[in-house]
Amino acid sequence: MSQPLRPLVFQILLILNEEERHGYGIMKAVNERTGRKTILGPATLYRTLGQMRDGGLIDETPTDDERRRVYTLSAAGRRTARAEAERMASLVERARTGQLIG
Repeated sequence: MSQPLRPLVFQILLILNEEERHGYGIMKAVNERTGRKTILGPATLYRTLGQMRDGGLIDETPTDDERRRVYTLSAAGRRTARAEAERMASLVERARTGQLIG
């Protein structure tokens, strides 16, 4: 991974790491987990999901309802999420070492 992930992409990877979800479930989870500081709307959600699918981070599966898709974390998405979490943990450790945080 050459660059940090966008916060929204990392949030979605974390959510899908727990369980597969449809788009509305992802949107609702992001809004709730951020304390509604991030209000994710449908256009941003589905554009981001499309980019993540095209980038191999998630898989998309149609359901019986042709309007709904279920999204799951791919193996590459899991590796990417892990690498991002490790990168962030390293930054937090440096902040602690430098006594920026306790």
